[in-house]
Amino acid sequence: MFDIGIKAAGRYKKKSNRINGIYISAAKRNSGKTTISIALSRLLRNRGLSVQPFKKGPDFIDPMWLNIASGRRTYNLDFYFMSKNKIRNHFISHSLGSEISIVEGNHGLHDSFDIYGKSSNAEMSKLLGLPVILIIDVGELNRGVIPLILGFQEFDKEVDIKGLILNKVHSKRHEKNLLRAIKYYTDLKVVGNIPNNTEFSVKQRHLGLLSTLSAEEIEKLVEEMSSKISEYIDLDSIVKISKTAQKSYPGIKNPRDLFLKNNIKRTSRNKLKIGLAYDNAFNFYYNENLEALEDLGCEIIKFSPIDDKHLPEVDALYIGGGFPEIFSGDLQANTAIRKEIKQKIEEWLPVYAECGGLMYLCKSISYENNFNEMVGAIDADVKLTKKPKGHGYTKLTPYSYGTGSIWFDKIKLIKGHEFHHSFLEMSPDRYNFVFKMKKGYGVDGISDGIAYKNVLAGYTHMYSPSSPGWFKNWIAFIRQIKAKAVIR
Repeated sequence: MFDIGIKAAGRYKKKSNRINGIYISAAKRNSGKTTISIALSRLLRNRGLSVQPFKKGPDFIDPMWLNIASGRRTYNLDFYFMSKNKIRNHFISHSLGSEISIVEGNHGLHDSFDIYGKSSNAEMSKLLGLPVILIIDVGELNRGVIPLILGFQEFDKEVDIKGLILNKVHSKRHEKNLLRAIKYYTDLKVVGNIPNNTEFSVKQRHLGLLSTLSAEEIEKLVEEMSSKISEYIDLDSIVKISKTAQKSYPGIKNPRDLFLKNNIKRTSRNKLKIGLAYDNAFNFYYNENLEALEDLGCEIIKFSPIDDKHLPEVDALYIGGGFPEIFSGDLQANTAIRKEIKQKIEEWLPVYAECGGLMYLCKSISYENNFNEMVGAIDADVKLTKKPKGHGYTKLTPYSYGTGSIWFDKIKLIKGHEFHHSFLEMSPDRYNFVFKMKKGYGVDGISDGIAYKNVLAGYTHMYSPSSPGWFKNWIAFIRQIKAKAVIR
């Protein structure tokens, strides 16, 4: 799998507060946003520009591709996880280290959970002060594209739609008719005409883009896809549009201060070593979470539950999400590391596991008529379902502070998200749960977070900016455990 150790910002080259950027959105879902965002990131990078990608919403897979395409870490922006002020600061602090920022939206431009559009891409583009490039699937449209465009322009005039990319154009004749109509009826510039060619589409499965390809396969696919699309994209016009982004932000006198504050490299004499499960089976990690650990004085050491026979020398394990069910045969085959992880857990090694990590720590995974043994530290069997068992945002509260652990000190509410096609078959009273589900499904529709020795494993994915004390407390907890071990 590809390397997550991508430089977060690099050297700060700019002396001004200028932020150049574009917001990639669409009229509806499945219009080609991700494919085009990946291609633009790579094409602009190939031109010599430093590109900073962002993704709206709780997403792991699209950012992994954007990481590869841009050569930089991708960051998430989400109204549920963060206040408007935090979102804006997050965007500014990372954008100032680049020459152009690209935000890939989710869903359609005006789609939202609420009737007022408070969580929409339109609101996010206005908050960030970015011009929108609207992608339209014109496969079934001709002159009829005009009322669609005019409707988007008229619906919210504060949204700065600056350009159009027409996707799934059938022929030169189709393209000519579209361009003539758009020029006659609108003032928008068409900056892309992409033919209806399945070669330009990135393969998908139930959770989105495949994250199970090798680094070489992803790199080859990104380069080929970008190269093919390049002749249909007006890159000069896109760069020009990016320079119309908002240049000042209310309440922020010097945006560079946010950049410098965010990119101070903190050092620690007594660094903790965190073992990060990372391979084709486990690769769902927010870059914000990894940077939070690095800022807290941790050294992240990757290991592969598929390929490595032994764990590295670490003070704790972080096993994130992914697709362990797809690679359950490979995971079962690595008996040595499964036994070692179980032994370390019995010896009270601190372990934090999310979703796929939880599944891996259980006794077994049953998937598509295959039964494969896992670590077995948690006395439960994982069963896969065709429909999502838990899907969407979560809200959790600790059942009490009575756990005796500083890990949960002062943490009253955690916001996260879940997306799992599995459930645990286990005795209902086998374990204590740490969290009550105020929103979402978790392990059983009521609770999440199985506690066993120094292990916490649940279905909820945490996002550090929405719960800033979470990793800080965990690191303090690990240091406490390590100190006790030294005393013994």
